[in-house]
Amino acid sequence: MTTEIDRTQVRLGRPSLLNWFRDSRPAQVTVLVLVVAAVGVIKSPALLSFNTLSIVLIMAMVTTFTALGQTFVLIARGIDLSVSPMLGLAAVMVGFPAQNSGLRLWEGILFGALVGIILGAGNGLLVAFVKIPPIIATLATFSIYGGLQFIRTGGDQVNAIPDEYTRWGIVTNRVLGMPPLFWAGVVATLVVVYVLRYSKFGRSLYATGADVSEAGRLGISTRQVVFLAYVLCGLLAGLAGVVYLCRTGSADSITGTQSNENLYSIAAALVGGATLTGGRGTAQGAILGAVFISVTVVVMGTIGIPPVWQPAGIGALILLAVLADSRTRQKV
Repeated sequence: MTTEIDRTQVRLGRPSLLNWFRDSRPAQVTVLVLVVAAVGVIKSPALLSFNTLSIVLIMAMVTTFTALGQTFVLIARGIDLSVSPMLGLAAVMVGFPAQNSGLRLWEGILFGALVGIILGAGNGLLVAFVKIPPIIATLATFSIYGGLQFIRTGGDQVNAIPDEYTRWGIVTNRVLGMPPLFWAGVVATLVVVYVLRYSKFGRSLYATGADVSEAGRLGISTRQVVFLAYVLCGLLAGLAGVVYLCRTGSADSITGTQSNENLYSIAAALVGGATLTGGRGTAQGAILGAVFISVTVVVMGTIGIPPVWQPAGIGALILLAVLADSRTRQKV
């Protein structure tokens, strides 16, 4: 009798591991990263070098910050299409004073965050209080913020910021074995993990995204929650602008837009487990999604896919993520 029970427990235990993997998007994305990386290594073994790994991780950090912000908005059942110009405007707003007046890095971080908060608040007001649908509101601010970015540059560009910024993005400059920008992304992710998992706002955000009517009946101020989600998205986009400066040492009128950061931020968040229907998403999923996007872009270049076709590949990933989530919901 005991033997039969033990056998039954073993049989039941095996599917439980499979169920955990099926329900754990971070685990799934980790496997995808390894599979895509393996394809690249087969084509070019040089991808296994530590310097190449460092470059891939540094590339992923800009998208990590924007994907973390996009995750807040997606959980609230929204979307932000103005991430690119918010990043770009913060980059030029910080970059020119850094280049021309020696703005210190800590000052640039605070200034970039302030720029992002103001821009995110604009989106939040339109969506939460004016009640304009998110895709329309942020598409409009995409043009407005992009125009402000063009006006601020005045045809000029940032190309000589202090070493205090750029040394954070140097591959050979390592802290605890990894580039400083990588640790900046890890710290940001841990902060967002805490906010989403342990704060009252995080619980209210998930409740609002899952069912806004029910959340209102529970006494949650859903308008304020949605507004704050867009503010936080703007804050993280502003910080992403500073990270971009540290990584590239430059910025101009098309920074953010040229690098398809809107597409990458949405793709990373969705691949990491967020959904367009709200109520789901994690910080760890966002950073893993960003790394997956970075690895995928590098591998696409390695196997000979032209850069002009790479956004199409990322778009296909978004479709696959949405379809996978739809199938999962149907099974549930």
